[in-house]
Amino acid sequence: MTSSIRLFAAAAIVAGVGLLASASTSPASAGWEWLGNKNYINCLQLFATGNFLIPANATPAQRAAKHEAGRRYCNRQYYGHD
Repeated sequence: MTSSIRLFAAAAIVAGVGLLASASTSPASAGWEWLGNKNYINCLQLFATGNFLIPANATPAQRAAKHEAGRRYCNRQYYGHD
């Protein structure tokens, strides 16, 4: 019984170290440089909070679609892709 607990603990430590090592090299951890682009951030904020393009009687799904279209517009304007 004690040897199985030790084996489980060792396996958990190896798995945890492996997970931490892979997380530090993932592309998501280095993808925050867009936060320094103030014009892009302003564009995103305009479309996130500016309801001037959305009809007053729009459904939540229609509002979400308009916000997504605004995000894609900002991406095309400042980064050349959706």
